[in-house]
Amino acid sequence: MRKFLLLLFACMSPAGAETVFTFEDTVRIAVQHNADLRNAQANLSAVGQRARAAYSGYLPQLSGSLSYTDDTTPNETYSAGVTVSQNLFAGFQDQARVEQGAANVESAQSTLTLAKSQLSRDLKLAYAGLLYAQANVALTENILRRLEENLRLVELRFESGRENRGSFLFTRAQVAQARFENLQARQAVASAQTQLALALGQRVDSLRVIGTAPTTEPVAIGDFAELSRNTPEYRDALAREKSAAADVRLARAGFYPSVNVSGSIGREGENWYPGAERNTVSASVSIPLYTGGSDLYGTRAALAALDATRANRESVEQQALVRLRQNHAAYVESVERLKVDREFLEAAETRAGIARARYQNGLISFEEWDRIENDLIQRQKFYLASQRDRVTAEAAWELAQGIGVIP
Repeated sequence: MRKFLLLLFACMSPAGAETVFTFEDTVRIAVQHNADLRNAQANLSAVGQRARAAYSGYLPQLSGSLSYTDDTTPNETYSAGVTVSQNLFAGFQDQARVEQGAANVESAQSTLTLAKSQLSRDLKLAYAGLLYAQANVALTENILRRLEENLRLVELRFESGRENRGSFLFTRAQVAQARFENLQARQAVASAQTQLALALGQRVDSLRVIGTAPTTEPVAIGDFAELSRNTPEYRDALAREKSAAADVRLARAGFYPSVNVSGSIGREGENWYPGAERNTVSASVSIPLYTGGSDLYGTRAALAALDATRANRESVEQQALVRLRQNHAAYVESVERLKVDREFLEAAETRAGIARARYQNGLISFEEWDRIENDLIQRQKFYLASQRDRVTAEAAWELAQGIGVIP
């Protein structure tokens, strides 16, 4: 076990011209450059500005005017004025627009939260994947050296007549297989590097990672249903339902009268600066009598859309609940699996050391020794994969909750 860990640390040491990253480095770079995250942030900013614009319906509108008229008569007319208008009642449209703007901000905020958790998941997966690829290169090299030593041992016993030709040929084939697996491991590093560079939002020709991705121990979950209602997917669905409810009020506004008041002050005359004052104050009430059915059908459409968003919210809640339970179970199992594989690896290393000495002394057959050697190789591979899977399972659990390492 100790030798195996030293092997992993050795394979993570920085190489010559490669760019070396810790996990904290990848988080910092991704926050600055990841395109999906920047898109979600810009969208939230845009939606926030539109939500602020919705309050304009509560405020007076001020406008100024200048005009010059030259008709067919010798008279010329100049006028200048300022007009202030205020809507007093618009069928609750202003309130609905403000509520809709707030709901859209909630939806955009949920989208940003989800983008952060997805980026966190992608970073952890890519980081753990590259760590695995790097360590797998070192592991396959170690396996190749071990099998080459086994081949020399079997060859000596074969030449001395203490082993059969089949055992020698089989061990030689194992060495060839180990060389092929080492080639595959080296090829996989480039793919893992590309995956991490994609999550970072930057093109990095050659990179290497050191250290480990952050992990935590599982804790008991008291109420998965409550947790599902805190996920960004559910909050987004709830915000869309609120927006649809506000849209219904907007559609119904066409059935209500509209009340406006306005006032203006100005001057007009035949010369500039005009001397005659013109001041007016007016109030108007507009009552819709018939609009061709647009208000009726618009309201019905808005009500149907509201029903759809309610059904979608219920579906999203159920899906989130299932996803949370499944990912939490996988997360807990991955932690325990890593512990089990660590125990098996320690046992396999001890057995392999004993079996090698016994085979050298002719106390066990080649077949028995080979089974023990192959078991050690498999346990090393399992343990390495379990380290990666433990990180990815926790990342998936965090994504299901809508949390992660991205601030």
